[in-house]
Amino acid sequence: MVESGRPGPKPKRLYARLVRWGDPDRDELPSGRDVRRFAVGLDTSGRLVARGRLTDPPGELLVFRARDRAEAERVVRTDPYRGLSGAVYELLVWNPELLGKGVNLEPPPARGSGRLMRLERVTVVVRDRASSLAWYRGVLGLEVRAEDDETGFVELSLGKGVVALSLVVPRPEWGEPFYSETLARMGTRTGIVFETDSVDALALRLEHAGARVPAPPHREPWGGRTMRFTDPDSNEFLAFETARRPARTSRP
Repeated sequence: MVESGRPGPKPKRLYARLVRWGDPDRDELPSGRDVRRFAVGLDTSGRLVARGRLTDPPGELLVFRARDRAEAERVVRTDPYRGLSGAVYELLVWNPELLGKGVNLEPPPARGSGRLMRLERVTVVVRDRASSLAWYRGVLGLEVRAEDDETGFVELSLGKGVVALSLVVPRPEWGEPFYSETLARMGTRTGIVFETDSVDALALRLEHAGARVPAPPHREPWGGRTMRFTDPDSNEFLAFETARRPARTSRP
């Protein structure tokens, strides 16, 4: 006997909202607060898949879930970018096969279920807190985001809302094996990657500061340039510079 079950819910499709406003210096854009509120609403309802800025020409891409075209139209009805004068506004069916698979197509975990919200900090093991703090601030240009002199805790970052570096000095009173394991992490490749506007200028600045550059700036197969450098405790980092686009020449 074949059971005939009731049909399940209609699967949600992916839609892409593209808005391009052209002028990179345009002032009449929606406020950042309104844009974030709209995105948070989509995220809370489980619709948001991906969003990000477009650069050439300037604009924003938003990928979200909807059951059909009519529902997708209702979703973007409150979009702050909708109705922006002089802008190109498009609502398209997102085809991962044609437009790429660089987004997570699976629904995110529900809020309150242990969902990861952001990457907060990464740890670098150093010998001396004061000298390392001076080097990371003076040579790399990082600023202190938080610190506690009593416990030795210190975080440095390149600005608000970005991942911080936490400098940790191993202490014997931590006990084994934690103390030895942390000590062994010093002087190794950290896996931490920085982006820079010029690997050549960064390499020169590091060399003048006495830092070691085991892999000088060089071209990578993907078009950009990278380099490797170390801090005074031989913790190794990688820095990269994206490929520069050739300057446009005006036709006569």
